[in-house]
This record gives sequence, C-alpha cells and structure tokens, in this order.
Amino acid sequence: MSDLEGKFFTRENMVVEKLERGIHHWFSRPDLTGSKDLIVVRVEVGPGGGHPFHFHPDMDEVIYILSGKAEQWIQQEKKFLQPGESVFVPKKMVHATFNTTDETLSFLAILGPAADLEGSMVYVDDQEPWASIK
Repeated sequence: MSDLEGKFFTRENMVVEKLERGIHHWFSRPDLTGSKDLIVVRVEVGPGGGHPFHFHPDMDEVIYILSGKAEQWIQQEKKFLQPGESVFVPKKMVHATFNTTDETLSFLAILGPAADLEGSMVYVDDQEPWASIK
C-alpha cells in the first residue's frame, strides 16, 4: 500500500505557472503529490514560443500533443507532431519543442522518476550543433 494520498486537481486548487517556455498546469510533481516517481504537466505554448534544446540527466520523458502542432526535435531529427501523437525521450537525450504556427500548442509532459525540474534540465541551446539548428 502506498504512503501517498490521492489528490484531485480542479480549477480551484491547480498550480498554474507562467514560465518563459509556456504556461504550466501541474498535475504531479514531488512538492504537490509527494510522488518521487512521476511528474505530469500540461504545457501551453503560444505562437513562436517553445522549449529550447535541453536534456534531463536522470528522467525519461513522454510528450503527448493535445492540440496544435509541435515542431519536435530529438537530437538532430525533427518531426511535426499533431494531436494524438507523442514522442518518447530517454534520459540524457537532447530534445526541444517549438510552436511554429499561429495557434496555441498544448501538450502533456510526463517525466519519471520525479526530480527537481529546474535542477534536472540541462540547457544546450547555446552549444553546437543546437545553436545553429534553431
């Protein structure tokens, strides 16, 4: 049996943060649920926005597109993902997500095991070859 308690996330209690890389609606992270296994966040990225090239040293990630169109990168490979499509990104793999359309992009990011997100993202967008790609 788990030591954790279940928790509903409703409009009244959901943690929403406006970050440079988009609006984040948090459903699970260690400080909200106590789970050390799972991070789940819905991200809204406006036209021209995105999440620059980075990697997570200790977390795998799944990005699932809810609406809009994502310019998704894994290493130096690019694909355009639409609603219902996703990408799996293993730990230590460089990736990026951009919105190159006029519509808002919305996606779920699911990461595990859970860690301090800011401390677990290593940005490489100022390094080659990433700096020349985007």
